[in-house]
Amino acid sequence: MKKHYNEEDILLIEFKDGEYWKSIELSKDIVMDVTKDGDILSIEIFNASKTFSGDLKKVIEIAEVQ
Repeated sequence: MKKHYNEEDILLIEFKDGEYWKSIELSKDIVMDVTKDGDILSIEIFNASKTFSGDLKKVIEIAEVQ
């Protein structure tokens, strides 16, 4: 698993490699990329610093900055 955070306040969590099929919007700020088989490739969290607070904000702090 890889975590990336960028200056646009987007946190990307990549679970595994695979052939991208489509993106599924889970909420206004959360998008999941999946394969045709339904495997989850990654999750993008927009406005991450506002979405996470408390202990969850540590996820952003330890993510690799792009």
